[in-house]
Amino acid sequence: MSNEKKELSEKARQNLQRNALIRENKDENSKYAKIQPGEKVIWLFNAEKIEPVEQEFDGRKVQKFQYAVVDPNNLGKERYWTAKKITSEQIDAYLSEGHTLLKIHRIGSGTDTRYNIMPA
Repeated sequence: MSNEKKELSEKARQNLQRNALIRENKDENSKYAKIQPGEKVIWLFNAEKIEPVEQEFDGRKVQKFQYAVVDPNNLGKERYWTAKKITSEQIDAYLSEGHTLLKIHRIGSGTDTRYNIMPA
């Protein structure tokens, strides 16, 4: 086996860039916001647009909360982010104090995911 590198074609570079954008959820057409493991984001939350939602997880229905959020660096692109009960309680506590711009840091992945939330 050889360790030599092969120059990527323009099409290959475009495919890799597209995949990165989708993973980062910066796809222009997506209506859902995502935070990758280790990523920190700042979002503007709209407390008038919070909806309880049921999602299926491991074959059972789980209560979650869907928030309308906007990246302040990309105003006008409202997206939806869904949070578990404990995360929702933290967000709601800040929203009830009038903090609508929140910094969220995702720690871990999968079932070990947790979020550190604070006013931005």
